Amino acid sequence: MACISLVFCTLLSMPVHSAQSDRYPVGRSSITESSFKQQNTVHWMDEWQLSLTDSMNYSVQQIDSFFAMKGSDRYEDARAQGRISLGWEPRSRDMSEVDLRFKIRVRLPALQDRVDLLLSDDEDYEQDTSIKAARQPIERNRRNTTIALRYRSSEDAKLSHRIGTGRRGQIYVKSRFDDMAAFNKQLALFYDAEAYLYNRDQFGAEAGATIQYISPHDHVFRFNHRFYYRDRSEDWIWQHEGQYLQPVDAHTALIYTLFSEGSSRPNYRLNEVYLSAKWRSNPTRDWLFYEVEPFILFLRDEDFSPSYGVAMRIEVYYGSPR
Repeated sequence: MACISLVFCTLLSMPVHSAQSDRYPVGRSSITESSFKQQNTVHWMDEWQLSLTDSMNYSVQQIDSFFAMKGSDRYEDARAQGRISLGWEPRSRDMSEVDLRFKIRVRLPALQDRVDLLLSDDEDYEQDTSIKAARQPIERNRRNTTIALRYRSSEDAKLSHRIGTGRRGQIYVKSRFDDMAAFNKQLALFYDAEAYLYNRDQFGAEAGATIQYISPHDHVFRFNHRFYYRDRSEDWIWQHEGQYLQPVDAHTALIYTLFSEGSSRPNYRLNEVYLSAKWRSNPTRDWLFYEVEPFILFLRDEDFSPSYGVAMRIEVYYGSPR
């Protein structure tokens, strides 16, 4: 826990600009020792992010070179992009919940940009459930380090296929279709469906739809619905979620969430509900985000007694623009 506190305190205390450097002309003789140290600190943070990006790009170029045709140098264009998130989510009845998330996507130009390498802390690269304690039970089974190759016939293809390993070391194949329909500039429908086969968990499928409305003041309303079918246990799980995103300024937004989940066995019933209000901001750098998310969680396993908590996270992006 001390290590987590040190990470939070170190990153939160680092400014993006020095007040002294705005007042004095550039030159070591005219900059105070304090502002000079601040500039070095800022320089170190940016250098660290660039170094991380360069290191990841070099690694994926070596991977892509295995697929390159003799005499081709397209593998030198291979790039990695992703994010790393570290969070502490204490709540009543569980003060030690720590959450580490990472998503890495690698483009492989040697394979005509039709194949991506995906590395993630769960089997779904695109989706995230906010509160770790609320991943019951379907999400907890999916939160395993996953590595997969994804094939698409073109960069904007709606249908993709994956083969990889994850979920307690199982080998799986998956096909996924996703698309969207824009009714006008404010209203749109996003929908997807996928089917997958694991060597131990057997067949599974899921489908989801999201209705999104953007107000004239750029406030965003989302209503998400998702259904999972599990062949091994012959049941299905449903999830419903409502979100309201309120921009505060160019760097900050508030996100309000109401989430519910239930299952079909032993009977059709509600298993959990949570409400949260998330503050998300990147006041110092485009690639560094801070989040604070107070929440209330109701679980069937806890007789729906309210559990109060707050999630605190730091999220770092690297590579290509998001």
